Amino acid sequence: MAKTVSRRARASTRLKQLNYRARARIYLKDPLEAERNPRLYGNVVVSRDSLITTGPTSSRFIVIDYDPQTDRVERPARSKLVTAGTEKMLEFPYRRGSPQEAQVNAWATAIDTLDLFQQALALGREVPWAFEGSRLRILPHASCEPNAFYNRDTRALHFGYFYDAKGRIIKTSLSHDVIAHETAHAVLDGLRPFYLDAHEPDTGAFHEFIGDLAAMLSLFRDSRTVVEVAQGDNFGDLVSSLAPQVGAGLYGKADRNFLRSARNTLTYGEVRDVVEVHKRSQVLTGFAFDVFEAIYHLRLEERKRKAKGPLTRRDRVAALLVAARRNMVRLFVRPLDFLPPGSITFYEYVDVLLRLDERQYPNDPLGYRREIRRVARARGVLPPSSWKRPPEISNRDLLLRDINQIRSSRVGAYRFINANRPLLGIPEHVDFRVVALAKNLRESDDGVIPPPETFIQYVWDQYVDAAPAGMKDECLVLRPGGTLVVDDNVNVQFWTPQFYDEPRVTQVMGHVQRLLGVREVDTVPRRHTRSDRLVEALREQPSGALALRLNTSLMHRERGRS
Repeated sequence: MAKTVSRRARASTRLKQLNYRARARIYLKDPLEAERNPRLYGNVVVSRDSLITTGPTSSRFIVIDYDPQTDRVERPARSKLVTAGTEKMLEFPYRRGSPQEAQVNAWATAIDTLDLFQQALALGREVPWAFEGSRLRILPHASCEPNAFYNRDTRALHFGYFYDAKGRIIKTSLSHDVIAHETAHAVLDGLRPFYLDAHEPDTGAFHEFIGDLAAMLSLFRDSRTVVEVAQGDNFGDLVSSLAPQVGAGLYGKADRNFLRSARNTLTYGEVRDVVEVHKRSQVLTGFAFDVFEAIYHLRLEERKRKAKGPLTRRDRVAALLVAARRNMVRLFVRPLDFLPPGSITFYEYVDVLLRLDERQYPNDPLGYRREIRRVARARGVLPPSSWKRPPEISNRDLLLRDINQIRSSRVGAYRFINANRPLLGIPEHVDFRVVALAKNLRESDDGVIPPPETFIQYVWDQYVDAAPAGMKDECLVLRPGGTLVVDDNVNVQFWTPQFYDEPRVTQVMGHVQRLLGVREVDTVPRRHTRSDRLVEALREQPSGALALRLNTSLMHRERGRS
């Protein structure tokens, strides 16, 4: 009897530990902004991860604080159980300026960024990592350099530190924007692993855009940030200027205190032949910020029509900003699950965004889609009139419509896709594979929970002669395929196919030729050594073809060069 009680007690204690939330003091922007405004530093509740313990460590993240510059392993942050009101929660106390400050700040911000994508309004499901294992490593003092990056091979977020002109230490692991940006790279890599392939010029830039988007949208997790925006006139500056302290440390100039601003005027035509991913990404980042502002103003006009009295500054910004942020999450984050698996162009992303909004709001009652089209046209990312959307698939023609079999495994999904090759345009001779299978549980803007959807990603390998790009006797591997979305009755809800016809292959060859022309391709990458080129040519087995992969450790080097 005693043993039974003991087991029950242990199980009860374990369940409580599993459900404990954590409280942590973090920078809501970075130390520079917190110095200017103390309200941007304080406690937040970390509630979207479980099994929180020393490190900090939780079910999806683990902090490993080894500094190779000093060859020292820092003491991990430890938690203590505290009472907040009627709730018991874990707290990670630390001394300001200590290594533990960086550990806790990076961990808590990374959890919040992951939740931005997983919330019911966005993807409505758990996001897997692109490697085996459930925990992404966080290295808060990974190197002494002005750099931060995600690396799939090390399964880690690497945060560097450096010293400014006055000898003050600048830690990228204390910057909300940098942490959110790098965590978003890991999230997108988990959702679309082939997006690190570098044969399409827009794909790497899209990775950077998603990082910047996460930095912008995750700002509003905390009410203090919203209130700060509402009380001042720096709405655009606080939202659009990314990582001010890191930028100030690099440049040392007040007029260049940000790494990259979302408030820009770049158009797609201006970067069409640019290989540098940050420059290209600013087109989509600027597009997103312009849409954000447009939605805010539309909501402001609606509030004015309904208001009985004059609007205060708080009415005009705080409540409207939170509402506009929710719209942005639905419009810009949700499409990630519907994109093709092999690669992405700006046109494809904007088209999927518009198609999803048309499906949910056919009449565009609030005018959001009209504004999206206007901004996209001005930025040059609106698909041209010659753009062809995929044909409708007749549900009557589908074979093997058994949702239980489809969801049972990738094999079950493969059987379904294979039975419907002609409808999906998959050539008979190719050996395609299902690379991802997922089910969501979303929530719409008005709180309604629609029926779950099942997402099937499939690709096959297409080998093309690389001689036109200047790589004699070599073949490149491309990844045509598609994403098919069905409901519980196996009715097609969405389909995003992607094919490589001759014009698209020609564009790929042109981009690869430009990469070779500026010597950005490492054709002999070495294991366990960081390449000094933006792109690595990796030889696949058993085909022997080359796959071009982005070197994520160098994706941010242009920050230091600008």
